[in-house]
Amino acid sequence: MTKFNVGDKVQILDASKISYAIKGGFKTGEVYPVTQINNSGRPVIESKTDHLGFYEHELKYIQKVSDKPTKNQRITALENEVAELKLIVHELRGKKSIEPSTTNTVEDIIEFEGQQYRKVDRQAREGDVVMFTVSNIHYRSKKSYKVIENVKFTDENGQVIHVYNEHKRTPENVDVYELIEGGLNPQIPIVDETIEPLTPNQQRAAIIEKAKKFIENVSSQQSSWTVNEMGNETYRQRCTVNEFIINSEKRTVVVLVKGEDSGKIFEKGIAKCNPIDVFNEHIGKAIALGRALGLDVSEFEQAVQPTEFAVGQVVEANYEDPVWAPFTISELNNKYNEGLKLWDSTDGCFISADKAKIINDTKTNYEEG
Repeated sequence: MTKFNVGDKVQILDASKISYAIKGGFKTGEVYPVTQINNSGRPVIESKTDHLGFYEHELKYIQKVSDKPTKNQRITALENEVAELKLIVHELRGKKSIEPSTTNTVEDIIEFEGQQYRKVDRQAREGDVVMFTVSNIHYRSKKSYKVIENVKFTDENGQVIHVYNEHKRTPENVDVYELIEGGLNPQIPIVDETIEPLTPNQQRAAIIEKAKKFIENVSSQQSSWTVNEMGNETYRQRCTVNEFIINSEKRTVVVLVKGEDSGKIFEKGIAKCNPIDVFNEHIGKAIALGRALGLDVSEFEQAVQPTEFAVGQVVEANYEDPVWAPFTISELNNKYNEGLKLWDSTDGCFISADKAKIINDTKTNYEEG
């Protein structure tokens, strides 16, 4: 039997099992002070309007509440203190003075293999680090795993498996962290001045290659019997192939996702290029395919636009007279101090670059300048 003393606090576990409790206004879950101990050693509690003494058989429906913090409360307090100390360490590493963080709490930042990653609210991609909220024979809770090609990671047994495929792993129970570019302090990136930043054209080339790889990887997953856990039901459970319909004049890409054997159309995806953007068949195919299968294609939807002319681009000239039809750049010429000229092989003449606008770079090789 629990021993009660005057001054203790008592919580009622079930008021319906205690005589006179409801009548006197005592409620389940509420905590009341012990004001006296009766002759039988049982507690008497007090509310604002009444007092209540307990029979012997009613004691199992109450519990004494301690003012001392529980073990879990003490652990939580210590974890919070550690988090504050980590924040100070992060700030000290990045700059001489300490200022409060306004973008990420310390719990949102981890270090992995000497680099720092911040937590993001999206599905994992190649190059990210993931943590699982539960443990399994394949992975441990809160341990960091690097995401490799096709959104896979190497598990505790050395096997390469999909981040979301097995054992009920979903975006809801997988924490995703992306690399913080430029250094340890997310507020003040460390810039290596010896490395020149990528130009918009170089960034454009990289996203085009990534789009091609995305299409290849997704298509291979569609045509296999691998069970996917990302995407919609068609991507997760059906064996399908894709038929792309490209209309460069209307600047649209349509994909029909069909059953590999039946030819039945299960999904349709459409990507239409913004009038102010440059059309690219590969980026459009990636966007259309992702939309059709319920996959994240935000990085392709936000692709950087080229800012410099390059061989292979299709441009349109805005001369009022004569009217020039769109043409493909076959040569660049900036000789004779006349400014950059674009060679139109169809009409056999040079067009001034300041009169031209890039409208399509599907066949452009940016690596050749």
